[in-house]
Amino acid sequence: MASQAIISLLAIKSVLDGFAALAFASSLGLGVVFSVLTILLYQGGLSLLAGLAQNILTDAMVQEMSATGGVMILAIGLLLLGVKRIRVANLLPGLVIAPLIVAALQALGIALQ
Repeated sequence: MASQAIISLLAIKSVLDGFAALAFASSLGLGVVFSVLTILLYQGGLSLLAGLAQNILTDAMVQEMSATGGVMILAIGLLLLGVKRIRVANLLPGLVIAPLIVAALQALGIALQ
């Protein structure tokens, strides 16, 4: 059931990207066609990587990664508003460290499952 929802979300995003590409192609020309290769490489690679990670990551790990991503989005918002300059790229390792901490706590029997 969850994989069906993911597939439908990816299909909707693909249609939206297609319409955006049509709009960009009308103003920017042929270069938009070549961007398809980059999009295929990045988005396709990320989708395949997410499919592989789905077998490894637990719900608790995904929740902690989502919390880390939320902090990063907050930092981007503060940067855009000019409130505080936070180097968001320095927070990227947290996306890997957070699930590793959850895995370590689960292995020690400390974390809730």
